[in-house]
Amino acid sequence: MITKKNIYLGLSILVFVITMFTILTSNQSHGVLDNSLSIHWIVLLIFTLLLPIFNLAEIILNRNDWSKFYWLGLIFNILTIFFVMRFFKIELLAELFN
Repeated sequence: MITKKNIYLGLSILVFVITMFTILTSNQSHGVLDNSLSIHWIVLLIFTLLLPIFNLAEIILNRNDWSKFYWLGLIFNILTIFFVMRFFKIELLAELFN
């Protein structure tokens, strides 16, 4: 039976793999979202922003049930966010220290 934790983990892995494939097959790196984006980047960015919120909500709501699936999905989400930030040359810490 497919449960919510399996769906979140599967979506997190799928978004991570698709993001890696898109980054590796792209000929150029984008600037800080100044160019027009194709539809697949828009969908990937929406999933990249929403999946960690859903995983964190499930971790907070199910405090008594320590599920490895939600935590593993959250790790994949954080890795995806890191690679997307590197691809679009978004440097958050550089702005804080300058």
